[in-house]
Amino acid sequence: MKRLHLILLSYLILLGGSVLAQQEHTEITPVYNGYRHVITYDARNNKLSDIEQEIWNDKWIDIETDKATYNAANKVTWSISQVWQNFFTYDSLNNLKSFTKQYRYDSVYVNTERHFYTYSSKNEKTSEIIQEWSNDQWVNKSRSKISHEELLNQNWDGKQWVNSDRRTYAYDTRGNVLCQLSQRWDGKQWINVERWTYTFDDSNKQQSYIDEVWDGSEWGPWQPVRDPMPHL
Repeated sequence: MKRLHLILLSYLILLGGSVLAQQEHTEITPVYNGYRHVITYDARNNKLSDIEQEIWNDKWIDIETDKATYNAANKVTWSISQVWQNFFTYDSLNNLKSFTKQYRYDSVYVNTERHFYTYSSKNEKTSEIIQEWSNDQWVNKSRSKISHEELLNQNWDGKQWVNSDRRTYAYDTRGNVLCQLSQRWDGKQWINVERWTYTFDDSNKQQSYIDEVWDGSEWGPWQPVRDPMPHL
């Protein structure tokens, strides 16, 4: 019987620890040069608040506070600091649908910029529209159209979307990017700017990466780059 009591007691301790682990909890980082962070997490380990503190006259004083809220999918829906306030919305598949940024002037947060996103049936981003707050209303600023073959950037001239720059992609039969071409719009046609070319071995590992610039008539070597190829 005594052994049974010990087993039950151990089980209850373990169960209690599990419950406690799922509750909201706060952690304090080690003190560094008189500063520390007091961080609070929810039951799903999402960061709810991060308070930076400074020791002053033997007391901890808050100097900066960041807070956030999350949806059921652990996606942040709102965040705030002493400088910025941000709002996020998501579609039914939890892809980011919109992002609105507000900047703090004195004690008031004022609209600054917002982004809208669309996605394909494969959850791949297909567009981004950026608007800015001007004269108490949202106005278009820029737009990006995204596909497997091209990233096209356009600006709003007050009446219509105007081409700005683009990057096009060429692939091999295995889906590796063989070439990325950067161009700018001069008002009438696309002008070459920069080109990246790649080679791959039979196991699809990148072997070379060459960066070249357009001098107006031909391509000239910029410099060999060993970094991974840039992504969207």
